Amino acid sequence: MRSFAALLAAYACVGVVGLINVEMHFESLCKQCQIHIAGMRDIVLRGGNESSLEEAGVKPWLNITIDYYGAIARDGTCESAAKGTEHGSDICVTDRYHLCAQRGGLSTTSESAVRPLGDWFDFVHCMWMNIDVLKCGNNNHCATSDEFSTALELVFPMCAKLTGADEERIRHCANGKEGRNLQAASYARTKERSEFGFAPIFIDGKYVSSADNIWRKTPNQLHYGKVVLATICEHAVGGRDNVRTMIETDLAAPAACSGQ
Repeated sequence: MRSFAALLAAYACVGVVGLINVEMHFESLCKQCQIHIAGMRDIVLRGGNESSLEEAGVKPWLNITIDYYGAIARDGTCESAAKGTEHGSDICVTDRYHLCAQRGGLSTTSESAVRPLGDWFDFVHCMWMNIDVLKCGNNNHCATSDEFSTALELVFPMCAKLTGADEERIRHCANGKEGRNLQAASYARTKERSEFGFAPIFIDGKYVSSADNIWRKTPNQLHYGKVVLATICEHAVGGRDNVRTMIETDLAAPAACSGQ
């Protein structure tokens, strides 16, 4: 069976130009968003079969971005605006750590100002998978700022080490002007799409309603990931008919797109 990359090269004639843009809008301490991110990592990026990024072959064709929900108060901080909200000011901090890893953090193995997809995505995935610790076992947030700081110092260094993220660079960004600028810009981008409800996903600028309408009542990591992967496969090869044609002919479809 050919790799995803080889298949797409063979099908260049159907109009695959540049990367497929996948844009998501989440909260960094949201339980449902945790399920979405798990679906993206395990089903989309790794084909649902524990493959590596390289083996699954989807990574080279995606440009994934995540923006966050929040507001900036008149004093220029998220912390003031977040007082009294579900996750309190703790979410302001975790948002910045996510954003600094995604857009502002440098890889420990790269001089590029844009972190490789595997690096930053696995880092934020790790942070999301540990939100129960970051919320001190509560549904909303830690009872005190000291408790949150302790929890953050358990989770953040661990996730940075596990994923090769630059702990010092991300921390410096998150605690400074760079992180606050990234945060304000991210909140503004999410606000522009408020008409689509909570936690929408867009592929090449198009809202994927079929991914959105399945999770609100019954969060389902497998279903969500499969819907997103199917949509990506359609875009990658030029449409659903092309996917079906490849499966029905002797040109084997990529493992990550089989059955879509």
